[in-house]
Amino acid sequence: MAQHDWWQAGQPIVVAVSTGVDSMVLLALLEHLSQRRPQVIVAYVDHCLRHQSRQETIFLENYCRAHHLKLAKKSWQPKDHPRHGIEAAARHFRYQFFREVLKANQSTILLTAHHGDDLAETMLMKLVRGGQLDSLIGIDEVRQTSFGQLIRPLLTFSKNDLRQFASTNQLRWFEDETNQDLAIQRNRFRHQILPKLKAENPKMLDHFINYSQQLKSMITVNHELLAPIADKVVVSFTADQRLVADLSKLIGYSNQVQLNLIRYLLEHWLKIDNIGLNQLAQLQHLLANAQKPQGKLNFPNHWQVIKRYQQLIIEKKVDKPIIKSKIGSRFMVILDRWYSLSNGSKFGVFTSKVVADHYQVTPLILLEQQFPLSVRYWHPGDRLRLKNGGHQKVNRLMINAKLPSEQRLKTQLLVTDDGDILAVLGLKSAFLPTKQGKRVYLVEQRTQSTSERKGINNE
Repeated sequence: MAQHDWWQAGQPIVVAVSTGVDSMVLLALLEHLSQRRPQVIVAYVDHCLRHQSRQETIFLENYCRAHHLKLAKKSWQPKDHPRHGIEAAARHFRYQFFREVLKANQSTILLTAHHGDDLAETMLMKLVRGGQLDSLIGIDEVRQTSFGQLIRPLLTFSKNDLRQFASTNQLRWFEDETNQDLAIQRNRFRHQILPKLKAENPKMLDHFINYSQQLKSMITVNHELLAPIADKVVVSFTADQRLVADLSKLIGYSNQVQLNLIRYLLEHWLKIDNIGLNQLAQLQHLLANAQKPQGKLNFPNHWQVIKRYQQLIIEKKVDKPIIKSKIGSRFMVILDRWYSLSNGSKFGVFTSKVVADHYQVTPLILLEQQFPLSVRYWHPGDRLRLKNGGHQKVNRLMINAKLPSEQRLKTQLLVTDDGDILAVLGLKSAFLPTKQGKRVYLVEQRTQSTSERKGINNE
C-alpha cells in the first residue's frame, strides 16, 4: 500500500470474498492496515453449486457482523445455471454483481485475492493454449475497467505464503472441494505441474512475476511507439464501427511494423478481440499483393476488412434492406434540369452553358433523332467511343479510375435515344465526331478527380 498509493484512508473499496484462504487473508490484512485503512465492503456470491455453500454464507455473515464490516451478498440460483460453460457464466454473474455493489457504494476500486500461483498457472495455461503474446502477461496487478480499478494486492505472494499467514494468525477458511477435481485444467496445472516446477527452482514464482512485468512493460512501450504512427496512417475513425487507413502510408513501414500496427488498431481502437495469427497473416498477404488492388476478409463478430486500392477499411457489417431506386433503373432526361444519381452525385443537360465551380462542363452536338436522352446503369460489354476511333470498355474505365466494387454497381450512363453512350457519368464522356446539330451541355458534379487520372480523360 505504501509503495503504490492505491487508495486514501476511509475511501470505500469493494473486496471480493469467497471464504477461501486467499480472500480471508486479504480481508484480514485490510482490517489490520496501520495506515490508510479503507472503508471495506465485502462482496460475496453464493453460486449454489455445492452443499457446503450455505454453511460458508452463514460463516461470512457472522464474520462481517463480528468485525463490523458491511456485507453485500447475492445467490446464483440453480434455475439460472447453464448446462454448458458454467465457469464462464459464474464469472459473468459474479462480476455483474460486483459492478452493482461498486455503484451502490459509490466505489471505484474492486480488490480480488489472486496470488502468485494464480499468475503462474494462468501464464502456463496461456502458453500451452497458444495465442497472442500479450496474453502471456497472465494477470495484471492493476487493471482499468469500466467500473474503475481492479486491484490484486496479493499477486507477489505465493499460495504457501497465504496459508502460513492464515495458520499463524488462526484465520478460519473453507476449502472448495472442486479445487481437487483433476478434470479441470487449472487444477491439473495447480496440483501436477506447478509443484514439479517449484521443485526445480524454489524461486520459480518470482521469475514468472518478473517475466509478466517485463512483458507488460514491453507491450506498453510498443503501444506508445505505435500511437503516433496510427495517427499518421488513420484517415477516419468511428468508434466501434469503422476505421479507414491510408495504405500508401502503411506500406512505407516494414512488414513487422505493419502487422503490429494493424493488431494495435484492431484491438485498441476498434476493440476487436480474438483475432488469430492466421487471420492477421491473411490480411498481411492481401495488403502485400500488388496484383489484387481490391479484396475482403471476414473477421469475428461481423467485422470485415476491405482493401480498396489505397485504402484499408475495417468496418462492422450492417444488414441493410434493399431499397429500390425511386426513379427506377432507367429514366428520361429533361433538358435544363438537375438530377441526383444513385452514387450521390448530380448532373444535368442544359441548353446554355453553365459556369460553376466544382462542375465539369462537356459540350455535346446531337441530332434531333438522338433525343430524348436517358440514363441507365452500365452493362457488361458497354463501350465508350475514343478520339482515336477505338472504344474503351466501361468496366476497364472504372478499373483505371480505381472505382471501388460497390461503387461500380451504381455507375450510370447517359445514352441517346438510339442507344449510343454519351458519357459514363462522373467519370468520362465519349468523343463525338464534329457534325451539325443541336448543342447542349453536360454538367457534372466533380465526384472523381477525372482530369488527374490516367486513361479517363475525354480523349
